[in-house]
Amino acid sequence: MRVSDKQRYDQANHRMNEAKTENANNLEQLSTQKRVTRVSDDPVAVGQILRRRNQLSNIDQYTKNIEFTKGYIDRTESSLQGIHDYLIRAKELAVNLSNGTYAQNSREAAGLEVGEIVQGVVSLANSQYNNRYVFGGFRTQTPPVTGDGQFTGDDGAVFLQVETGNFRQINLQARGLFEPNADERAKGHFGMVETLALLRDSLKDNDIHGIRKAMDELDFQMDKTTSSQSVLGATYNAVDETSKRLELNNELTHEDLSRLEDADVYKATTDFKKSEAVLQSTLMASNKLLQPSLLNFLQ
Repeated sequence: MRVSDKQRYDQANHRMNEAKTENANNLEQLSTQKRVTRVSDDPVAVGQILRRRNQLSNIDQYTKNIEFTKGYIDRTESSLQGIHDYLIRAKELAVNLSNGTYAQNSREAAGLEVGEIVQGVVSLANSQYNNRYVFGGFRTQTPPVTGDGQFTGDDGAVFLQVETGNFRQINLQARGLFEPNADERAKGHFGMVETLALLRDSLKDNDIHGIRKAMDELDFQMDKTTSSQSVLGATYNAVDETSKRLELNNELTHEDLSRLEDADVYKATTDFKKSEAVLQSTLMASNKLLQPSLLNFLQ
C-alpha cells in the first residue's frame, strides 16, 4: 500500500503538534509552578480547588470579623474598667468623708472631685470604637448617655459571624448598666450617674446621710460593672479560641490547596527536559521523513 506525501505530512505534523503541546504544558507547569491551571488539566481537582478557595475566602472574612470583635470588646472592657476605677475612687471619698471628723470645706473639695468623676464616667460611657458608640446598642452614631446620666441608646444586640454557623454578640446591652430597671428602682436603687450626682451634691451640702446613702449605692454600681466585665471576658475568650481554630483551619486548607494545585517542581523540570528532547527528535525525524528523494520524485 503506497503512502502519499500528504499522508506522510499529516502524520509528521500530528506527531510534532503532540510533542509541542506536551512541551508547552510542561513549560507552563514549570513557569507557573501550578499543576492545574485550567479545567481540562484535572476536572475533579478543579472542583476541589474551588471549594478550598471558597473556604479560604470565608476564613479571611471570619478573621476580619474576629479582629473587629476583639477590638470592640477591648474598647468596651477598657471603658468599663475606667468606670469601675472611678466608682472605686468615689467610694473611697464617700467612706472617708461619711464620718464627722472632716470639716465642711473638706467635703466641698471632695464634691468638686466627684464632679470630675461624673464627667469622666459620662465620657467613658460615650466611648467609641471605629466611630461607633460601644454602649449604644444599634444606635451607634449618637452618644448613649447624657450629661445627667440618661440612657438614650437602645437594647440592640450586635452579632458578627466568626465561624461557619457561629455568631457572637460583640456589644454589651448597656441600659441595665447605666440605669436601674423597674424592680431595682422599686428597691431604691439609682442609675450610675445619678448615684455619683447624689454623692457630689451631698458632699457639697455637707449632708452626711446623703453621703452614706450614696456610699451604699456605689457597691451596687460596682457589682454591675464587675458583672459586665465578666460577660465581656467570657465572650473575648470564646472568640479567641475560635480565632485559634481558624488559624489551624487556614493552615490545613492552604496545605490541601497546595497539594491539589501546585506542581512538583522536580517532576515538572524532569518532564520538561524529556518533552524538549522528544520535540527535538520529532522535529529531526519529521524533517528527514518529509525530504523528497530522487526515487520519490521518479515515482
